[in-house]
Amino acid sequence: MAQGGVYHAGTFSCVAAVIRASSLLPPWAPRDISAPYVLSQRVHLWRETISAGSWLEIDVERSGAELRVRALGSRHEQPGVHPLGGELTPDSLHALAGRVKAAAEKGSRLEPQLAQQVQALHRALFQGDIQEVLARLREAAAGGPVLLRLMLQETDLQSFPWEALCEPGKDFEFLGNSASLLPVRGVRSPEPWQPREVLGAVSLLAIAPLHPHALSQLQGTLHESLSSGEIEWLEPLTGSRARRAPLFERLRRQPEPHIIHFTGHAGLHEGWPVLRLADEEGEESWLPVELLAQQLHRSWGKGPLRLIVLDACEGASPGPLASAAELLTRTAADAVVAYLWPVRMDVASRCSRAFYRALTRAAQQEGDVALSLNEARRSVLAELEGSAEAFSPVLYLRGRDPVLFDFKARRVLPPPSVATWQGTSPPSPVLAQLLEQPFSLVLGDRWEEESPILRDLRNRLQGELTQKTGDVPPELPLITLAEHFALRIGHDELDYEFQDVFGQTDFMPPLVRLLARQLGAGVHITILRLPLLEQAIAEAHPELTLYVIQPSSRADRHAVIMRRQAGERRWERLREVPAALDTEREVVVLRLCSGYLPAHHFSRPLITEDDYLLGIRSLASLLPFELADSIQSVLSLRPILLVGLSQLSWCHRMLLYQLFGRRALMRGSVAILDPRTREKEVWEEGRGLPGETGVRALDSTDDELMEWLEALAAGRKG
Repeated sequence: MAQGGVYHAGTFSCVAAVIRASSLLPPWAPRDISAPYVLSQRVHLWRETISAGSWLEIDVERSGAELRVRALGSRHEQPGVHPLGGELTPDSLHALAGRVKAAAEKGSRLEPQLAQQVQALHRALFQGDIQEVLARLREAAAGGPVLLRLMLQETDLQSFPWEALCEPGKDFEFLGNSASLLPVRGVRSPEPWQPREVLGAVSLLAIAPLHPHALSQLQGTLHESLSSGEIEWLEPLTGSRARRAPLFERLRRQPEPHIIHFTGHAGLHEGWPVLRLADEEGEESWLPVELLAQQLHRSWGKGPLRLIVLDACEGASPGPLASAAELLTRTAADAVVAYLWPVRMDVASRCSRAFYRALTRAAQQEGDVALSLNEARRSVLAELEGSAEAFSPVLYLRGRDPVLFDFKARRVLPPPSVATWQGTSPPSPVLAQLLEQPFSLVLGDRWEEESPILRDLRNRLQGELTQKTGDVPPELPLITLAEHFALRIGHDELDYEFQDVFGQTDFMPPLVRLLARQLGAGVHITILRLPLLEQAIAEAHPELTLYVIQPSSRADRHAVIMRRQAGERRWERLREVPAALDTEREVVVLRLCSGYLPAHHFSRPLITEDDYLLGIRSLASLLPFELADSIQSVLSLRPILLVGLSQLSWCHRMLLYQLFGRRALMRGSVAILDPRTREKEVWEEGRGLPGETGVRALDSTDDELMEWLEALAAGRKG
């Protein structure tokens, strides 16, 4: 079919014939497809059309004092241009918009004469060829809604409430609450559109620079969605945290939200939209929206952010150049919800509640932002007796598909109730979500339970060095102290001291047992010098075959591998490295710092500075290529739970780089940190991490982490 990567035109003709015979080509496909370029372009456009559903794009443009309408359908229909009519001029639209806004300010419905005017505009917009194309698109949608994408270039056209247009002969069939038409304001942008797969909760970052009470009100509004686990409430920004420098600092680090909800004030400065942040030294602080959009694009442009909600007065009202909503949609997010006019607080709350419930509810397979906003407007109209306030929230959309979130593989886990939680703090939904899917554990040595053993070793090394060489600085890190000992007294003596301390303990902390119960088949890593993790896994999962891999003490040899077969208690050392391991059904534990293997086999551990410099080896140097590659792929495709590590420890950073190189840890990875180290921001901003990409970080003592693990395990059983 192909020679040297070149396809023959005859082949494409055959393929096109088969596709057409199978009724796969759309009706606009050319009857003579013989050129590969033509076929590939048409099929690409067809796939794009199918994936985006049915849509109708309408351009309203000014031609002198006249307004004209042109359209494009999702099946490449191009109806003729038609004028809106002599009575519908920019000035008359401006006056009509003012009357709708006045009704919204009073919280009243459209009075009869005004209702007739918006019906007349609806009739003028959807007439002739456009009405016929729309009817066909509705028929093709098979009962589903058609996206109506309004392309509005003029400022006065953008400020008009097109969502208030009403179908003639109907009282409440407005575009803004229609079940068959979903109006959005289209934005031209060089940025791509793509839906985001969401496996758990939709995360929301709330920003309220001047109104901290608005955060509690929004949280109360979203109570049902938060309680069900459909939405995750990230730590909000308000007060001093919502000043320019802290805000931009937050936008550079994890966790990244799916949605940003801004509550505050919007305005214009020299024609450009601005948002008000927290005051700086008593002075008002206004941030150009263009700068905010640039920062969001730079920091989170490839991340999960898809939607921004501007709960700000007139955030969708354009200045001479552009509206805040339009600027943010161009580069920062796929969609922006904003308000044309100020609305009452209770109206905004009703709208937010209905909107977020419709967008994120667990029972659906996708999050459609246009459909959700129409449902929210319908809710406001129903609850407030047809108030025109329902037409203030509008949607700016970058692409031609309003589905922002893909929920097909989603599993919603309700977070533990704060009211019924008896521990220090409730488990984080971030940790709960990680534990609900296959993940890899990296277990470090910076944790409280192992410290008595390390203190004993430190005291012995310190004492012998002091006796032999005089004073030794008391605050040396253990690896530096061990290095001094090996250089001055000898590595064999260091091995003896290590075995005398570590080899005579039956130490098995409860935390390791709890972690082991959470683990399944796959690859896990430990840098503990005792075989605690593998023993705990063997106890918790006797039904799984378990392999333990440790670097050989000889650089010219591959790793030492031990195996415990499923259902057995005996450990055996394998003389040959297996050709492959089934990480979907078996457990692999990598012991990268050596020490004691199961069955009390001793190997010189990494404990001095030189040990770490020379002894931490990559998987490629530790194992044959095929085996190393299969293990590496598991680590690359699963989120990581990191416990007992510190970015302030160079040996821990070296360990992570040997494991992951420059590849970032998979999204959803979580680091559990000792609160005393105060390094949460370092992890979340990705400083020193592979790929310089941050991970979610939680401060927790061992006792808190054990409480969380026990509660989450009990919740799953319940």
